[in-house]
Amino acid sequence: MLNAPPEKMRAAQCTDYSENNNISYEVLSVQNDIVPTPRLGIDTPPSGFEDVNAMLIKVLAVSLAPGDVRVLSGKTRKFQGPPSFPYTPGGDICGVVVSLPEEESEEEKKKKKKKGKGTNEKCKFNIGDRVAARFVNKPMGMLGEYALVSTEVCDVVPECLSAEGAAALVSSGTVALILGDRIRDGDRVLIF
Repeated sequence: MLNAPPEKMRAAQCTDYSENNNISYEVLSVQNDIVPTPRLGIDTPPSGFEDVNAMLIKVLAVSLAPGDVRVLSGKTRKFQGPPSFPYTPGGDICGVVVSLPEEESEEEKKKKKKKGKGTNEKCKFNIGDRVAARFVNKPMGMLGEYALVSTEVCDVVPECLSAEGAAALVSSGTVALILGDRIRDGDRVLIF
């Protein structure tokens, strides 16, 4: 069985927008044991988690994307800005499940159905599963020791894939799959 998460964790946090598009230690730094560890069922998960099962994972690897740099630069603050500072970036992640959502009671399921909302199905994951997940609405909150992730955008990582590879493939792999359908015989493709 995995140990219970600590009350405070280490996380990389941004304290302000960067100047001149230079993401540096002045705005993004590691905070040691002062950031509250997310608590399943108590804390509000990152934006977009409404009506979605969340689970807590111990982070093994995080993949930052161009969108993270855009958000931290402040160039898109009217559309993609962080909800507040300090802000923990990151949206694509690989980690180990440490806490699962509780099964909803029949009464809670009926209330959601009356409101026209979907009912949660039993979680398909187990404590100790190594999983990869992507962000739900905005990439945020993953660059720490623990993170809340949606069970809806998560899957078990095969043993043959490294944690770093899994985190890097979460969104990039989806984009490659979508764009791959557009490639035709004779097309030239740059892969780097």
